[in-house]
Amino acid sequence: MSGGLFGAMATAVSAAVAVAAEAAATAVPNFPYVVRGADIFCTHGTHIRKLYLPASHGSYIREKPMMHEQDCIVGLDANIPPFGGCRAEGNPRDAVIIEDAEDLLPLPTTECGTEFAIPDMPFEGPLCVPKLGLKWCDAQEETLIDGVPALTTQCTIGCCYGGLIMFMSDGQEVG
Repeated sequence: MSGGLFGAMATAVSAAVAVAAEAAATAVPNFPYVVRGADIFCTHGTHIRKLYLPASHGSYIREKPMMHEQDCIVGLDANIPPFGGCRAEGNPRDAVIIEDAEDLLPLPTTECGTEFAIPDMPFEGPLCVPKLGLKWCDAQEETLIDGVPALTTQCTIGCCYGGLIMFMSDGQEVG
C-alpha cells in the first residue's frame, strides 16, 4: 500500500513539474514598464538621452506617466531626441564636430562587449537625426495605455541608418 501511495505521489509531483515547466516555457517574461524619463540609447549614437512624453496618456507608475508603442516621434520636444553624433557608416549627413562630453554612451572595448570605456571627444561625424519605424517592437500586448500596448524595457525601435534604440532604465526611479 505504501508503494501505491508513493507511486501516486511521484506521479503527482511529476505532473506538477511538467505543468510548471510548460507554464515557464510559455510565460511572458516580466520586464519593467517604461515611463517618461527612461534612459535610452542608440547603438550608433554618441550620447544617452531621456525618453520624453509631452502629454500623459493618463496611466501612471509612481506618479510618472507610462508610455506606449506609438511614443516614437523624433525631435527635441518629442519622444525621442537626437543621440548626439551618428556612428553609422551609411548616414549621408554632413560631418559636424561634437565636443559635449556630458551623457556620453560608453563603447565596448573588448570583442565580446564585456568591458566599456567612454570614447574620446571631440566626435567628428554626422549629426544624429533618427529616422525610425512607426512603433516600438515587442510592446506589452496585455497592458494597454490609451488602447495601445505599453512599453517595457525589452522594447526596441530601429533607425534606417542601422542603429537600434534600446532602454538603459525604465525611468521609474524615485527622485
